[in-house]
Amino acid sequence: MICPQCRSADCFRSHRDGVSDFLATLFGLRPWRCHTCDERFYAWRVATVFAGYAHCPRCGNFDIDHIARERVGTGIWIFVQRVIGLPAYRCDPCRQKFFSIRPYRKIIPSMVAVGASKAAQS
Repeated sequence: MICPQCRSADCFRSHRDGVSDFLATLFGLRPWRCHTCDERFYAWRVATVFAGYAHCPRCGNFDIDHIARERVGTGIWIFVQRVIGLPAYRCDPCRQKFFSIRPYRKIIPSMVAVGASKAAQS
């Protein structure tokens, strides 16, 4: 999980607090908190801020590669997606091949150390 505030990958699931968190759960959103900046946010597979960009549907990875449309072999409506001209991607860690209508944007977690960022805030 990547924090939408500081782009750190050091995030953990937060406990649900109050009515708003339980209502968000009805939509499949889960509360997360960043260790680096203490930002609290909601996410499905990725943070809701980044959900509009192309990402792996299986693991939520943003580090995906463009591939030829013919290389995607399974899924629903494959022929239609190829004819329409949707871009095809491949996720390297989980090897998932997929089409996405979402715009491509490379979102990489920052390499800020946890102790360094909290010391800078003090």
